Amino acid sequence: MKVDDLQIDDRLKSVLIQDGIEKLYPPQTEAVQKGLLTGKNFVVAIPTASGKTLIAILSMISTLLNSGGKAIYLAPLRALASEKYEEFSRYADAVDLRVSISTGDMDNKAPWLGSSDIIIATNEKFDSLIRHKVTWLNDIKVIVSDEIHLINDADRGPVLEVVLSLIRRNIKHCQIVALSATIINADELAEWLDAELILSDWRPVKLKEGVWHNGSIKYADGSIVTAGEKSDTTGYISLSTEIVVQGGQALVFANTRKSAMSTSKNISKKLHKILSKQNLDELQEIANTIRSKGEKTELRERLAKTVEKGSAFHHAGLIAAHRKIIEDAFRQRIIKVISSTPSLAAGVNLPSRRVIIRSLSRFSMGFGNYQIPVLEYKQMAGRAGRPNFDPYGEAIVVARNYTEIQEILDRYIRADTEEIYSKLGTEPALRSHILAFIYAGYVTSFDTAITMISATFYGYQNEGSLYIVENEILKVFDILVEAKLITTKEPYRTTPFGKRTTELYLDPLSARLLKKGLEKTSNNKSIPEIAYLQLIASTPDVRSYNLRQKDYNILFDIAEKYTDDWIDIEFDDFSEFDQDLFFTTLKTAFAVQLWLNESSEEHIFKELAMTSGDLHYVRESCEWMLHCAAEFSKIFKWKNHRKSLLTMINRLKYGIKKELLPLVEIPNIGRVRARSLYNAGYKSIESIINAKEEEIARLPRFGPLIARNLVKALTDGTEFKILDGDASEEPGSGIQESLTSYFD
Repeated sequence: MKVDDLQIDDRLKSVLIQDGIEKLYPPQTEAVQKGLLTGKNFVVAIPTASGKTLIAILSMISTLLNSGGKAIYLAPLRALASEKYEEFSRYADAVDLRVSISTGDMDNKAPWLGSSDIIIATNEKFDSLIRHKVTWLNDIKVIVSDEIHLINDADRGPVLEVVLSLIRRNIKHCQIVALSATIINADELAEWLDAELILSDWRPVKLKEGVWHNGSIKYADGSIVTAGEKSDTTGYISLSTEIVVQGGQALVFANTRKSAMSTSKNISKKLHKILSKQNLDELQEIANTIRSKGEKTELRERLAKTVEKGSAFHHAGLIAAHRKIIEDAFRQRIIKVISSTPSLAAGVNLPSRRVIIRSLSRFSMGFGNYQIPVLEYKQMAGRAGRPNFDPYGEAIVVARNYTEIQEILDRYIRADTEEIYSKLGTEPALRSHILAFIYAGYVTSFDTAITMISATFYGYQNEGSLYIVENEILKVFDILVEAKLITTKEPYRTTPFGKRTTELYLDPLSARLLKKGLEKTSNNKSIPEIAYLQLIASTPDVRSYNLRQKDYNILFDIAEKYTDDWIDIEFDDFSEFDQDLFFTTLKTAFAVQLWLNESSEEHIFKELAMTSGDLHYVRESCEWMLHCAAEFSKIFKWKNHRKSLLTMINRLKYGIKKELLPLVEIPNIGRVRARSLYNAGYKSIESIINAKEEEIARLPRFGPLIARNLVKALTDGTEFKILDGDASEEPGSGIQESLTSYFD
């Protein structure tokens, strides 16, 4: 089917054709023929790069132009949401529709979204907006759910499932378009959503899958070709450089961060010898850009050095700015090889000609090594083959020995993916959502809770057998009553504490723990900041990090120093497990305390092996939990706690001691320059205004231009900007706004 033949706005046709999209792919044609443009629900289960995004664009824009209202695009990850925002904006602009994105703070109604036509959000953010009952939810005409197979994920799946269940319950005529990888039971999702199913293995670029060992690849069809080098004991070095020589790019998947970094380094040693001078010059510019972002750390320099030679590594330990630089340079075909942890396979769209998978096993604390699911393998393999650039895509698994070849072919390459199952029927998944259902008025009793669960994918898959979840629901009610989040008897209602917990998008166990700890110490005049930090780090909403043996030496001293100050800790009753758990939370707390006391990211890494990316995540989650604790202190009138917590929040945004707070209020003056000013005696805005420019210019990290602009901005109110690319002066992420009536 040609784009010209579609019954869509001519402006949209024009921009699609300008982008080289003149003819629809077969799955896209099938969707249109089955009613995509007439409001029908769809489950589209097709391989990566087979046209899911265009299906989303056609459904959203055609619906909005015909019926008005709003369209929602749900993404599982922030990075993917940002990528889609950039992609959709071009098409929306062509037809005068406004696109907005919201992925952050869960205590924010995001009022600007009310004037938007297309809203891109993470699943969790949209669930938060539902809980806050924002008034425009009734205006939704179409909702696109990307990566719906993640319903199978124990962490992300329940949120996505509940969001879709609420949309189906409350907006009867909302079109649902669910996009998925190819899964064996996609028909179940389609039946649950009352949707047409588009199921296809068609790809615009042919995918060849095989296993490499000892200098040759055995493909799924039984053919064998020479590839790489026999002398290459790693396999991935010669396989990746070989494809670069042929004009392609490679993605190499390793199972740990450490392995991804060593892989990149090993490839770069050989790769830079075959790159042109022009390419090396371009890579040097990319490396310099990396060095200009974030604080100077060993990890940043290690990344820049590998990039200079054409390779890069990619994992969650990097700051977001560095990950984006790598992704953009790979799309521009400047960086030739990326070595990544498997998270990249489920994240942003980065196809390459050859995907090389080093290992099909993972290590998990408590479980040891285990073989990954077929679906995870297929997600990685599906990254091979870039439409319009690559004549084919190639996914190659490196076998350790000859006997593994056939096993990998049969177990992964020739196998169907596993069926996906709802993960909603567990107490951890249920407790937050049942509290939200009670707050919304959907659930007032055990029976109404069963009714709500019956409408979910979990209910669909367990029809007639919901008795298996009854005990978990009863357990949830006991927890919510005991924590005083809901009333004690049917009909259940949320208490003010429960209402705020729901709005804050907080795990009820986290809320209970915070309340218990703060209540116990509400009359204390002084609580050490490390005690507050350890309390919030012990909540389920804050990620923990593994302890190294050397960490214990540091943490034992801290634990002993504040023996009488820990909130809700009874050392006399500690088991060995309790002790390990305490020190795990103390590690997180100590990392944040170091940041609050102006330690550099490099110092924190050397002290605790926590990278800049990890530290950013910890700061963000701890800032959020401090905000939640401050909100509870407001409800219960714990004035001493609230005052201390609000001060810590402001300090945590920048990583500063209390005395620098007045100085960081100056736009674009971060922790480093604020400390320079303070140490030189400039402790207030007034003192800077009265200073001589040449004196400020002599301070570390300033200079004549910055000094002149700073004094001028403070004197006449003009905007003060720093143009030297110093990202270490960027403030931390701040608390967003708050969340109002859903489906009145």
